[in-house]
Amino acid sequence: MKKIRLAIATICLLCATVLTSEAATTFAGTIVGIDETQRTITFQTSTGQTWTIPVADANILHQQIAKGDRVKIDVELNDSDLSRRITKVTKFRKDEPIEPPPSLDAVGP
Repeated sequence: MKKIRLAIATICLLCATVLTSEAATTFAGTIVGIDETQRTITFQTSTGQTWTIPVADANILHQQIAKGDRVKIDVELNDSDLSRRITKVTKFRKDEPIEPPPSLDAVGP
């Protein structure tokens, strides 16, 4: 009986760890809009998809970014509540090529 309880407790802990894991994915594209009131950035990927995603920290909106900037965004994918948030925005240099994004079929807001 003690072994069964230990096994159940172990399985519960493993499931809780898997459900709360977070991963970050980087996408390349262009800023279409910035909404400071809603704390969101609207972003168009290099394949033409447009997403409006909240930022994890309002300070991201106060960086030197503007509509039309070519950027890379790091998006945190939170498995526990299926939310997505931008954790980092990096501007491309004018002469720097935009890298192709990861498969958007597998991951997308």
